[in-house]
Amino acid sequence: MLARFKFLATPRWLGLTAAGAVVMVVCALLSQWQWDRAEQRAEANARIEAAADPADLDRVLPAGADLDEEFRWTLVEATGTYDPAGEIVLRAQTNNGVNGFEIVTPLVLADGTALLVDRGFVAAATSGGLPEYPPSPSGEVTVTGRVFESEPAGGSVTREDGHIEARRLDLDRLGGELDYELRGAWIAVTEPDEGLQALETPSFRAWQNYSYAVQWALFAALVPVGWVVLVRRELRGGPEGEVSPSRRTGSAPTAA
Repeated sequence: MLARFKFLATPRWLGLTAAGAVVMVVCALLSQWQWDRAEQRAEANARIEAAADPADLDRVLPAGADLDEEFRWTLVEATGTYDPAGEIVLRAQTNNGVNGFEIVTPLVLADGTALLVDRGFVAAATSGGLPEYPPSPSGEVTVTGRVFESEPAGGSVTREDGHIEARRLDLDRLGGELDYELRGAWIAVTEPDEGLQALETPSFRAWQNYSYAVQWALFAALVPVGWVVLVRRELRGGPEGEVSPSRRTGSAPTAA
């Protein structure tokens, strides 16, 4: 019986089996990675959709600290005074499919640090330029917003008509344009002033990653199935109908 499977010890079949094992392991790892991504996105969606009172800023984002992963997209409340001299206009932004600008103003806090507050979105003028938008409120204000991490660097940072213009909310780069220490994240207000629109709520397609995870798992499961099919074909004589070496060693059938 074992003699029929001696071909599995040939270099060709050893290489084929090793390659199949590698492919199966890679597919299994990719499936696990996609599943982990799906779990992370599902957890983020649950955090975003959860109805909860806003947390205190100093608990979520203490001065001098980076944003903890567990606090991304949560709601916080902060009290301070807007600094219109440090206002930032983010150009080439999109919100709910509309092109325009985001208006970001530093909120100077009681300890002297500042929190960048995205006060909202304004659609581009017909010419594509920056339209008029409402100024930041004066005096002490309390704002509620969703926490976002610093964005990667991109584009130039310039000063135009009394404000800063940038493409990305890169805290490291923008901090060099301001006279105070920035907190390690920024927030987007949930209820903008009249004339500004709230940023669309982030949402992640966890179902897509779950789908990819299942697909990679199926690919991994198909590898041993394909290997068995090839073995059976070899035992039958190969794709061209040739008699396999193991069959040639057998005796001729006797007449009935």
